[in-house]
Amino acid sequence: MESESGDRALLERKVRRAFQVLVLQRGRNPGVKGWEMKRHLGRDYRKIIEVLSEDVAPMGLEVFEVKGPDGTDDSSRFLLRFRDPPTVSEAEMSGIRIDDLAVLAATIAFVNSKSGRVSRREVEQFLREKFPRWRVDFSLDRYVKRGYLDQDDRGMVHIGWRTRAEVDEKTLMTMILSRAQEPAKK
Repeated sequence: MESESGDRALLERKVRRAFQVLVLQRGRNPGVKGWEMKRHLGRDYRKIIEVLSEDVAPMGLEVFEVKGPDGTDDSSRFLLRFRDPPTVSEAEMSGIRIDDLAVLAATIAFVNSKSGRVSRREVEQFLREKFPRWRVDFSLDRYVKRGYLDQDDRGMVHIGWRTRAEVDEKTLMTMILSRAQEPAKK
């Protein structure tokens, strides 16, 4: 009996620790790398993350894993995110301007329409038809810096880890396509 209650107490402490590790932001990017979780929680960190994800579900949150570029557990990134996407008014409360969100949504759609890789020049040309030049340059640089977009040394843009974590790309594309098929209002 005592061993079982001791194991339960240890698990609760580790789950609490996992929550603290995920909430406290270090550096510019949200979330925690797999190797950091292993260091803070031990080898069984995935079990602890599963328990934590169940614990935060009633609050509308989940622990989400973004696979790293090499696909290993150590390079994966874990973060807390909303189970349901935020509404426009909730997104506005986050401090992100609606026109910046529009630039990001248009860029994600454009990159996905080009099989996931497109030159930055093509992205800029596409966006400048819809947004001012200064907004395009500023927004693209910001989204690359924040991890929503990746840009390699050849100037090719592709979807970043943070977009994969925070944006439901399938729903975004469905919404864009459904708006494109609506008849124009007079």
